[in-house]
Amino acid sequence: MRSGRERRSLVGPNPRSGIVLGREFSTSVVLFQEAIAAKLGLNATDYRCLEVILRKGAMPAKSLAEELRLTTGAITGIIDHLERAGYVERQENPKDRRSVIVSPLITEKEVEKKLGNVMVPYRAAMSKLFSKYDKDQTAAIVDFLGEFIQVLRAQTSRIRDI
Repeated sequence: MRSGRERRSLVGPNPRSGIVLGREFSTSVVLFQEAIAAKLGLNATDYRCLEVILRKGAMPAKSLAEELRLTTGAITGIIDHLERAGYVERQENPKDRRSVIVSPLITEKEVEKKLGNVMVPYRAAMSKLFSKYDKDQTAAIVDFLGEFIQVLRAQTSRIRDI
């Protein structure tokens, strides 16, 4: 646990403090996702693919590969894992016989049900956290996180294209 002095250094006026906080935030999210993935019998990459499929719906395997910047070979292995676990199914693509559509066999609610009570304390903690902020502050936080996601996506693409 950080002392108050250390915590202040992360959010102070120093521009580097935002970088440190961003790294810590990113690492925390990755570790949280890995823990959730493990509870579902998946690895982190499989879980990220499942999340995309649940959010966007059925899609060609090639589109999934492009979304996650993975090779089609890697996606084939991931889809195999997700299919064996009962999370997705492959269907022939009626528009292109050479490709398949990956469709979810489970909903987000069903994923949460599989997690059992794991998400209950998380939701309670997040509700408690957001209750500390008024409507305008919450709107600013939501706006910031949306912009933060866009910066991360753009910079991820930039780094991969170098």
